[in-house]
Amino acid sequence: MKGSFRFSPIKHFLCFCILLVSVSFTFHCKRSETQLDYERTQSVGQVSPEEPWRFSPEFALDDKYGTAFCANAKEVGSGFTIFLSNNTQFTALQLLNGFHRGVNDLKNNDSIKKLRVSSFWMEKNDSKSKLKEDRTKDFTLSKAKFGKQGLQVIDLDATFEGNVIRFEILETYGLGNTGRVCLSEVRLGEVKKEGFVPNPWVSFDKIKRTIADFGKAERHAYGFKQLVLANEKGNILFYDQGTVLPVFFKPDQTFSFSEMYGEGDPTSFLPSIIGTYTILQSTDEGLELNLSYFDLGGIERNISWVFKRAEVGDEDYENFKTKLGTKFSEVYQPKTHFLFVLKEKETGRTFYHYELAIPK
Repeated sequence: MKGSFRFSPIKHFLCFCILLVSVSFTFHCKRSETQLDYERTQSVGQVSPEEPWRFSPEFALDDKYGTAFCANAKEVGSGFTIFLSNNTQFTALQLLNGFHRGVNDLKNNDSIKKLRVSSFWMEKNDSKSKLKEDRTKDFTLSKAKFGKQGLQVIDLDATFEGNVIRFEILETYGLGNTGRVCLSEVRLGEVKKEGFVPNPWVSFDKIKRTIADFGKAERHAYGFKQLVLANEKGNILFYDQGTVLPVFFKPDQTFSFSEMYGEGDPTSFLPSIIGTYTILQSTDEGLELNLSYFDLGGIERNISWVFKRAEVGDEDYENFKTKLGTKFSEVYQPKTHFLFVLKEKETGRTFYHYELAIPK
């Protein structure tokens, strides 16, 4: 009969499945939580980025008033971005403006006057990451007060959602003399009757591990500083079993490697080179050094080496111990002396110095 309807159970079931998958996919892509799952941070204008143990963004997330993220006070738009492993939502912020390590630190460093907060959705696939802005808002902070009394709550009057949260410093209170502007703490959350309620971190241990890695990076940098100080008195000898590599690293960022001597195949030794060095980055794995020099043909060369202060349990420490074998306890005293490692990044060839005493 014309215009009649015939019910098909199979067709009806398929339509229902397509609708269910569609709704589930949408919910999965845009679902937001109040929990925070830390992945990493990225900064703009950070003071001494090659020394991440000083003022990295993680120090504004660690629930400690005495640490802070600090940036160049004159660089408009400096700040940091938090990348989350999940999509989250928040409607308010709690901030501790300025640097609160001590009263003098609060006075000597600028604090933020105008701050911009933005949220983004980052969709990831195998080839690229696509960023889509959700919301952005500028607001003015009060002048910093020391300690807990300086906590400020900002009601954003809107729900911010996303897995990328960005903070940009637009204007500062010029109170200090260091050229730095600092933010000691920032928390995402909401305002309820009982006051500000922060969103909980489900991966706070990741933040603590990142800060612990900053501590390792600082130890490598301190070791390199001691090497430079020792080089002011003369060359330092690094060893690879029977091979000796005399090196100089000077405070003016010049270096020299003297020709290697000792056991081994002389054709594999580096020639004497003189040039300049730059610390590219300092991580928990060591200091990455770029060595720039001109070869005998007048061509500029750049090579990468890694310097580290090896300690008990490190892979390089254990390798050194294995190479020395029964002589280890006679040659090296870990409680009183450094174990420095110098490694050519391209070849992996590794040299050790174990004769420099740790300052008391």
